[in-house]
Amino acid sequence: MSIKEPLKTVLRKYCHVECYDPQLIREAISTGKGFPYDVNLFKAQLREAIDNRLISLEEYEELTEEDFDSREDLQTWLEEFWSELP
Repeated sequence: MSIKEPLKTVLRKYCHVECYDPQLIREAISTGKGFPYDVNLFKAQLREAIDNRLISLEEYEELTEEDFDSREDLQTWLEEFWSELP
């Protein structure tokens, strides 16, 4: 599956292994500053991707350079990311 926009860009920008900080995305979403994406669309896409296991290990690694050992580890991480969103 090809990850839809804006989810793809948000993952690349906010979840990259070298710059991930949950506070950054919380602040960007809460204030709207630096987050020019439709928050509701992004959150709906993320929830759908988690529920339907739409993001492969390869796709996620390509976007974020984060390497997971299994699909379950990625799913756990995506749930954690989801729980940190405002």
